[in-house]
Amino acid sequence: MCSISASKSKEVLLKLVELNRYRGEESHSVSQFLYHEDLDPDANGLYLKEQIKSYGPLDVKHLDGEWDYCVVHQQAPTSKEVNNTDLAIGRFIHPAVKGKSYLWHNGIIKEGKFEGDWDTEWLFDITLDDLKKSPLKRFNAKISEADGTFACMMHHDSSMFIFRNEISPLFSEGSSFSSTKFENSIPVPANTMWELDYEIGGLVKQWNFETKENPYHFGE
Repeated sequence: MCSISASKSKEVLLKLVELNRYRGEESHSVSQFLYHEDLDPDANGLYLKEQIKSYGPLDVKHLDGEWDYCVVHQQAPTSKEVNNTDLAIGRFIHPAVKGKSYLWHNGIIKEGKFEGDWDTEWLFDITLDDLKKSPLKRFNAKISEADGTFACMMHHDSSMFIFRNEISPLFSEGSSFSSTKFENSIPVPANTMWELDYEIGGLVKQWNFETKENPYHFGE
């Protein structure tokens, strides 16, 4: 079990981190972003300032400093370290990284239903493929084929994306997100790719996808 905590407010983020500690503290990461505004609205966005990954419980001092948005992932790993090198570099500590893009994942893809050693890395690859598609081709999003549970945040092209399927929890209030329900929060609507509008603190719908299999759905 893992958790995601994110906010533009340090005060709120501290509360969310403490609220989510029960979900696992074997490893953690802190990703601090700065928001840049440009004369061209298309150039506005979040840019990574600093990222740390480490084993053990999170020291909240890592949340210090000047930042405009911060994502914290606390983890009880579902992937086993496969060798000493992976252990040393913390390969399976979130987020998964591809260039300047990042994905944080709470959940687990079923064994045998993904390629590679790490379900999060595979989920990252297929989501990145979906994001790169033209809007007209996203009706057959690869994320619909992800068989398991996932609630994710993804940073790509200076934007933050939020999505979950029907099985994995993620709650929001404005631009704050948590794997555990918090004051005034509501569930992020499932089966939708959302983009965070940092300035207004709201979610902008991008496209819909499907939950591959929901064992808790009994029909109407």
